[in-house]
Amino acid sequence: MLVHEILEYTAARLPDKTALIEGDQEMSFGHVLSQVTNLSTRLSEMGIDRGDRVALLLPNCIEFCVAYFAILRLGAIVVPLNNRLSPKEFVYIVNDAAPRAIILGYQFWETFRQFKNELKITPDLIYAGEAPKEGALFFAEIVEAPLASSAESIRFGSDEPACIMYTSGTTGLPKGAVMSHRNVFTNARNAGAHMGYRERDTTLIVVPLFHVTGLNTQLVAFFYTGGTTVIMRAYDTGGMIELLARHKVTTMITVPTVYKLMLVHPSVEKADLSALRDLSYGGAPMDTETINALRKKLGVDLFNAYGLTETSSLATCMPACDTDRKGASVGLPVSGIQLRVVDFSGNDLPCGSIGELWIKGPNVVRSYWNKPEATAANLADGWLRTGDFARIDDEGFVYIADRKKDMINRGGENVYSIEVESAILANPDVLETAVVPRSHSIFGEVVHAFVVPAPGRNPTQEEIIRTCRNLIADYKVPASVSFVKELPRNPGGKVIKARLRELVPPGDPPRS
Repeated sequence: MLVHEILEYTAARLPDKTALIEGDQEMSFGHVLSQVTNLSTRLSEMGIDRGDRVALLLPNCIEFCVAYFAILRLGAIVVPLNNRLSPKEFVYIVNDAAPRAIILGYQFWETFRQFKNELKITPDLIYAGEAPKEGALFFAEIVEAPLASSAESIRFGSDEPACIMYTSGTTGLPKGAVMSHRNVFTNARNAGAHMGYRERDTTLIVVPLFHVTGLNTQLVAFFYTGGTTVIMRAYDTGGMIELLARHKVTTMITVPTVYKLMLVHPSVEKADLSALRDLSYGGAPMDTETINALRKKLGVDLFNAYGLTETSSLATCMPACDTDRKGASVGLPVSGIQLRVVDFSGNDLPCGSIGELWIKGPNVVRSYWNKPEATAANLADGWLRTGDFARIDDEGFVYIADRKKDMINRGGENVYSIEVESAILANPDVLETAVVPRSHSIFGEVVHAFVVPAPGRNPTQEEIIRTCRNLIADYKVPASVSFVKELPRNPGGKVIKARLRELVPPGDPPRS
C-alpha cells in the first residue's frame, strides 16, 4: 500500500470519524482527504510532479499532516525540515534537497527571510498563517477552495521515495535518509501490531512531526489503524497533562525525561488520566523507579522501543509483559527485521557478545540523498550499520550498550555509557545524565558523568557514585561528576557529547 492510500482507505471506511485534533480544531478523515485533494491539485497546477521535492517548515499542526499526504498523493517527495535548525543548517539542507516548493508556517516566515538569499534555488512558497503574505500562496485558501476538477491520486511502485528525512548530523553534515512508501507503510503496520493500536484509541503527539517517531509511528500508524490523533503544537508538561485528560488519550510515545517531569508536576495529582492504557518510550533508558511509579499512579503498561531514522522508526519493541523481566532491553525485533551483531571486521559474534548492531528489513532505507559514499559505507547489501554497540541474548532480546564513538576505554576495559547512565538514573534525585571519557594519567580514560538534578533535588557527587557502586562494576563507576542545569542537545534533541567532552575538568580526578 502506498502511504497516501492509507488515508484514502481509512477515509472511505470511516469518513466521519475524528482523525485530527489540534487546539479547538477537529477534523474527520473525510475532511482531511478533502483538504489533501485540494492541496495536491494546486501543487499539480504549480508544476509539482512525481519525484519533485516539497519541503515542510511547520510546527506540529494539522497543516503539516494535510501537506504530508497531499505531496505524496502526487508521487512527489516530502522533506520535513527540523524547525529548530539555525539559518546556516537550513541553507545546507534546502540546497541539498532542492525542493520545488516550501510550505512554511507563520512562525518561520522571518527565519526563511534570513536564509533565502543563500539558496541556490528559488522555491515557490505556500504560507500557513492567519492572513496571506505577499510572495506566497495562502494555505488556508487553497485547502478549502472549491475545485472544478481534482488531480488524480498517482499509482506507482512502493519502492519509490516518499520522504527524505535528514539525520541530526552529530558526526558531521546531516544526511538525507530516503524513505520509500514501503518503508513507511511497513513501520505503520508494525507500530499498530507491536504497540497494540486500536481503532478506538486516541494518541497524543508531543514529539516533533519532523522526526520518524511522531510522523511514522504515531501519525501514519494511527491513520492506518483509524484512531484519533491529538497534536500538541509546543510541549509543556502541564499542557500535556491537560490534553491527556481532556481528550481521554489512551496511548502516547515520548522520552523518559518527559514522563519523569510528568510524575512530579502538581497537576498530575488531580487530572483524570484513567483512559491511559499504554505509554511507550525510547531514545534513552528508563529507570525501574520511574517505570514502577508510572504503573502505580496511572495503571499503564510500558513499551520500550528502539529505532533510527534509517529504519523509518521502529526496529525493536519490548512486549509489555516482559518489561519487568527484561527491563534493560529495548525488546525484540519487529516483524520482518533481521539483526546481526558483528565485530570490527563485519564477522558475526556469538550470542551475548557486544558488537556493532546491523539491521536489515523492509523498513530500512536503501540510500542517502546525494550521498553515494555514505550509502555504500552504511547501507551496503541492504544491511544498515547502525553505529550502535549492542548484544542479543539467547531469547532474542536486544540490549543497546553504546554508540560506537562514545565507548570509554578505561585501562583496556570497555565501558559502555548507556550502562553507566542507567545506573545513575536509578537515583531518584537525577532527571537526566550523560557520561563521557575523562583523560587519566594511568588508565588513559575514566568515566565522567554530567547530571541534571530532578526538580527540587540536590544530589551530591558522593551519592551518585554510591548509587553506581551498588549496581555496576567498580571500573565503570564515574570517577567524577559535574552537575548542570541541562544537557546540550542538537536541533534533533540528541545530547551533544562532543560539547560535554569540552566541559570535562582537566587533569586526573581526585582519588576516592
